[in-house]
Formats: sequence, structure tokens, C-alpha cells
Amino acid sequence: MGIQTDGIYHASLQPSANTPLVSLVIPVFNAEEYLQECLRSIAAQTFADFEAIVVDDGSTDSSKEIASRFCGSDPRFRLIESPHGGVSKARNTGIDISRGKYIGFVDADDCLYPHSLATLINGLESTGAQVCVGSFRRAHRFRPIKIIKSRPIVMDYPTAMKAALYQSLILNSPCGMLMERDLLGEDLRFREGIRYEDLDAFYRFYENATLITYLPSVVYFYRQADGSFMHQWSDRRIDVLDVTDRMVDYITNHHPELTNAAMDRRFSAHFNLYLLMSRLNIDIPEVNRRCLNVIRGGRSRALRDPDVRIKNKLGALASFGGTGILKFLSRFY
Repeated sequence: MGIQTDGIYHASLQPSANTPLVSLVIPVFNAEEYLQECLRSIAAQTFADFEAIVVDDGSTDSSKEIASRFCGSDPRFRLIESPHGGVSKARNTGIDISRGKYIGFVDADDCLYPHSLATLINGLESTGAQVCVGSFRRAHRFRPIKIIKSRPIVMDYPTAMKAALYQSLILNSPCGMLMERDLLGEDLRFREGIRYEDLDAFYRFYENATLITYLPSVVYFYRQADGSFMHQWSDRRIDVLDVTDRMVDYITNHHPELTNAAMDRRFSAHFNLYLLMSRLNIDIPEVNRRCLNVIRGGRSRALRDPDVRIKNKLGALASFGGTGILKFLSRFY
């Protein structure tokens, strides 16, 4: 398949004649502006033993035609058409037909750097981990970057989840990572019909991993589009409250040693949503009350917990000043 030199995994540019080592799932919905750049970045990988499953989620623009032309020119790419059901359903469709030992995801408006797959594969095979998560770069335009070698951080599941839930490492994104496909089994999938599906999934997807590796090396380009979900208000943002409530319930029942970490992640989600709604003058009384109940119920614990990051401790402390202080803080959110 390839050799490792200078810490980088190199492979033949020809795909495997049999089962590919890696399956990449690319959910697509009305992404005509950036889709071709995304697909080209995948095709340009120095590691080529992959299949790219492009799932068109009922696009109404020219995305399907762009994907069809691209898939027709590269046998590693195949197009799956699906009625519109959202990003979780599209990813699940790709998971169900994936064949690789490892699986990863790329959003249709984002890109991979040429070394991305090689770096992630090397992270997996050099450490014996079942999951390898790389770092990402946020920007408006995709540009080349210099490859910077970094020492992998290898963790067991509790250590990795503690780092992720206390937000000292970003491990919850399904993009910029590879994981063993077998971790998902036949029925472990993204929850459909919600937003923040990545936050809802990662602690379940990685649960059976013996080792999880984090690489500080940048392997993923995340496009900061002004019109994206994360840059505007939508009532679907409220989904994060249910997502983190479920997280606390699951972790309390299955990994009680991580309960405080999960509660801090829920505190952070409720606090951030409350500040955002205050700044944008979004008045949904029942949501405001729900957020304030978690903030008030968790602020003393946050101040006592030595693992809580300083940002959350300052928020917890400020909340004792009442909603007026929180409204003031929201101006800087």
C-alpha cells in the first residue's frame, strides 16, 4: 500500500483493486458554488486508496450535475441520489454503503489539503488507534498550507472524552478525522432530524475505541461562509439544548466518571445560547427559562471544578450578577 518516510505516509496514486482502505462520505445539498473545489481537493490526495461516496441530498441547484460529471471522470468517486432528508440522513446513507476499513466525512463546501488522508492514516497506523482526529483551519478561501509535523496525542476513551467535553481539544467534528468503520456496527448512526448532530454522535461513535489519537497538524479546511447555519440565527440552534441534555443522561448512565465533564459541556451550550439570544433580541421565554435553570443549577459546580476552563468559570461567576449582567456580556459574544 505505501511506506512511511519523515513521519508522512506515502502511497501509490492508484486506488486498491479490491476494497479501499478509506471511505469518505460527502453529503451534498445545494452546494454548487464550492462542490467542484471540494471534490478536486479529495481527488488530489497523495494517499489514493479511497472511495469517495457523494450523496446528493435532493439538491435543487446544479450540484447533482457537477457531482455526476466528476464521478464519471474518476472511478474512486460514486454518486448516490437521495430524497432530501438532511445532512444526518445523507451521511447515514453513505455509511451504509461504505466499504473501507476507515471512514471519514467531508462537507461539500469544505476541502482537504493534499496531505490530509496520508497524515490521518499515518496517525492511525503509527499509534494503533481506532480514531484519528486532526486540526482544522477556518478561512473564507482555500489556500495551500505548509505541512507541519506534530507529535500525536494518544488517549484512551475516558481521557479523550474528558478533553473534548471540557473543550480543551476539539474532537466532536466528524470532519477532519478517520475512524475504524467497525466502531459503528450495523446500527450506530447520526441522529436524523436535528442540528448539532456531530456533538450528539461523537461520544457514542468513539465509545468502543481502545485508543483515540489527536494530531495538532492541520488536515481540514473549514470554510467560513457568512450564510452558513453557524453564522445566523435559526430556531434549530435550540436543538443543542436537547443534544447536551441527552449527552449528560447517556454519560451519567454509561460513564459516570465523566459526568462532571458532560455537565460542563451542557452548561457551556446553555450559557452560549442564552447570550446569543440576548444579543440578537430573540425572545423565546421557555427557552430563556430553560437556559437560566441550567446556568443557575450548574454555576457553583463550575466554580468548584478544577477542570472547567476559565471562560466557563467567568461566565458562571458573572451569572450571579443576574440577567442584567448577562445581557451586558452578550454584547461581546
